[in-house]
Amino acid sequence: MAPPRLVIASALMVAIFLAGTLGYRLVEGATWWDSFFMTVITLTTVGYGEVFPLSRSGEVFTVGLLFVGLGMFLLLATDVARTVIELEIRQVLGRARRSRMIEKMSNHDVVCGWGRMGRAVVEELRRGGRVVVVVEKNPERVRRLQEEGIPVVEGDTTSEAALRGARIESAHGLVSCVNDDAHNVYTVLTARSLNPRLFIVARATEEGAESRILQAGADRVVNPYQLGGTRLAHLMAKPAIVSFFDASLGKREDLQLDQVALGAKSPVTGRSLIDADLRKRWGVGVVAIQRGKSVISSPDPEFVLQQGDVLILFGSLQQIQAFEKENVGS
Repeated sequence: MAPPRLVIASALMVAIFLAGTLGYRLVEGATWWDSFFMTVITLTTVGYGEVFPLSRSGEVFTVGLLFVGLGMFLLLATDVARTVIELEIRQVLGRARRSRMIEKMSNHDVVCGWGRMGRAVVEELRRGGRVVVVVEKNPERVRRLQEEGIPVVEGDTTSEAALRGARIESAHGLVSCVNDDAHNVYTVLTARSLNPRLFIVARATEEGAESRILQAGADRVVNPYQLGGTRLAHLMAKPAIVSFFDASLGKREDLQLDQVALGAKSPVTGRSLIDADLRKRWGVGVVAIQRGKSVISSPDPEFVLQQGDVLILFGSLQQIQAFEKENVGS
């Protein structure tokens, strides 16, 4: 939207052209076109000469039109220049502010590519309270991300400079969802070399690409077509189960399925599940436990919890948050 001053100046210029046309029509009795043309060459000072002979009244009107018109032209030019300069300054300051904001980030997630899948990933991560930085090379997408207030680094996802710009060294995780398996492989390779501790999830589209991306250093690989087909089949054969997981992974306050990693000072570390009694103390149930790369589903009540164990919990949002507050941290 144009600034108000620019709108007002433009409206005044239009009004002067209309007044000049009407003035010549009334003072000299010229045709509408001759009156408009005389107004144009007078205000633009092109020096074509008079379109029709001017009376003394016409000369006086022309002098007044020149003074007023030139003043308005200068005002309009000044407002246009000011608008352009202010816009450029805001853009520069905005880029600097976003850059400083990204430089201070840690434990954030980097999403490479902002296509249809990338948008969905960013939306879900932000809905879950995660801090996200997007790496995208398409200028139009970069502009849209900036308009939406989402931190973005413009550049190729395989570029070391672009990933460093997204603070990959201090990031928690990276999602590579570019619609090209080769780019995803190189993105994973570059990201893994910059941050060996990074948790990387990547997209695969072609058959056989999953193994290559895993070899490049990804922790998880998702084939959206295979995943979509499996979901469609489950919706047909097991709709109740799908509805349950959709609800528990959504935003319902009373139904949550979440994960919590036990810290060193957790009161349940070193205790068995039956002794810790998570259900009684926090109201949460343990669905599964991940220890390293192993996942123990429906763990035995005598299972002893250790620091770093990732508990898959089921309960209300408040219950899970209460458990997390007491059990996460060093």
